[in-house]
Amino acid sequence: MVNAIYLIDDDASVRESLAFLLSGMQWQVKTYDSVDAFTVAHQGDPALVGCLLLDMRMPGKGGLAWLEEGEWPWPLLPVIIMTGHGTVDTCRRAFRNGVFEFFTKPLDADKLIETVGLAFEESKRLLGAWQETSRIKARFELLTAREHEVLNVLMEGRSNKEAAALLSLSPRTVEAHRAAALTKLGVTSLVQAIRDYDKLQSV
Repeated sequence: MVNAIYLIDDDASVRESLAFLLSGMQWQVKTYDSVDAFTVAHQGDPALVGCLLLDMRMPGKGGLAWLEEGEWPWPLLPVIIMTGHGTVDTCRRAFRNGVFEFFTKPLDADKLIETVGLAFEESKRLLGAWQETSRIKARFELLTAREHEVLNVLMEGRSNKEAAALLSLSPRTVEAHRAAALTKLGVTSLVQAIRDYDKLQSV
């Protein structure tokens, strides 16, 4: 996946000047004149990486109103808000909705370039965590219903003997299911399985 800057601004001169500035850093820049144009282009693609430069106020749907609509569909894409009408309230609203940084126009070019670089680093970190979670989820989905059941009981801190009594199984059967589950999860201990399970619950 290639880092890209997704720039949404209804002002053609702003799009042109920012694209010129940022492409000079050897960054890929994709421009859009509205939220709808971006959404149509990237709907159903949650794995976008890089960063989003978003104008706060635009005809139709503004950037901040868009962010406040609900769950953000692009979790790996940090958002940098740009506005010519910044207030303390709008800044607070932006950060409450997970915005990475908030700029007022005219933009400070050096600060913007620095912030985009930091946003790329954050996107890379998010991608790594997302890939790790996806890997763990795929492995848990390999478990049979009985292996899930045995593992859940063992992760509650019960011994093989206690799990066997609770599930009406023999201790040897519990141990067989436990061993099979750990192999499918790619771990060597119950502690590691619990650690991976907790990662899924925190998503």
